Amino acid sequence: MGHRIQRRLAEFCPVEPFQDILAVGTYQLADPDCPEGTNPDDLPKKRLGRLYLQQLKDKSLVLLQQIDMPAILDLKWCCHSVQGKVLLAVANAVGQLVVYKLEVNSDLSPQLTALCQHSLGEADTLALSLDWSTRKDSSDDPLIAISDSKGKITLIQLGNEELKPQQSFPAHEYEAWITGFNYWNKNILYTGGDDGKFRCFDTREAPAAPVFTNRRQHTAGVTSIHGGTKSEHTVVSGSYDERVCLWDTRRTKSPVSDLGLGGGVWRLKWEPGPESLLLAACMHNGCHVVDTSGSRSTRWPPSRGTRVWRTGQTGGGRP
Repeated sequence: MGHRIQRRLAEFCPVEPFQDILAVGTYQLADPDCPEGTNPDDLPKKRLGRLYLQQLKDKSLVLLQQIDMPAILDLKWCCHSVQGKVLLAVANAVGQLVVYKLEVNSDLSPQLTALCQHSLGEADTLALSLDWSTRKDSSDDPLIAISDSKGKITLIQLGNEELKPQQSFPAHEYEAWITGFNYWNKNILYTGGDDGKFRCFDTREAPAAPVFTNRRQHTAGVTSIHGGTKSEHTVVSGSYDERVCLWDTRRTKSPVSDLGLGGGVWRLKWEPGPESLLLAACMHNGCHVVDTSGSRSTRWPPSRGTRVWRTGQTGGGRP
């Protein structure tokens, strides 16, 4: 069987004292089981995945656990413990949201165990991204937002070790590549889709009401969004068009600043703490660190595959 494993996602646990624990998710396209006389090219590939739990010890990563599952499209740790539990959420290629808890025993290595899961309901739906509402503030009943391949957003509440759907609504004409919370107001969700739209919704209404839609700034699918925890009105977006945009949500006709990175911007993440630096993982041309503070830009050695740019500096063109 032909197959290829791609390590797509990795995130260290942000909860003390477990910041040395790393979760890694993979995505594998494999040839389908092919009956005799059938051309495998006529059948859809199988999407397989694996979740690795690793620990950083003496500057090396030690494998603690691996779990086979459907291909993983996104994973995120909850930034605060929930009722004393350290939680990891995983979105996979069969439309499932699975929440794991980190089990810690003084005699054994940390392990993940499944706590609960929710299915989006359609077998051909991929869960593409997820976000927790609790990056800024803790909660015993956090919300999780999921975007999917049908262009929908689903809002789910975690309570008493159960996932309780709140609402699902259409947000994009094609794949909804990304969703993220306004961490100052959990009722506000940002979304990005393959239709090139960067959108915002108020989920206090059902279905969720659009707050704004920008369809002009990005010239290709919007693939990454991350709100700020230091500034209520700050959010960043990234796109297949190779550009990252810094927005003030009070004025969304155009961004405060935009920057070309020379590769489709698949994921964006603010640094912990001051949030002046922004990490961008691109589909090609490596990773970049963007300095949004306006200070003088610096650059990592090329061998590191990372560059630091000041917003407003040109760092690559449109495709």
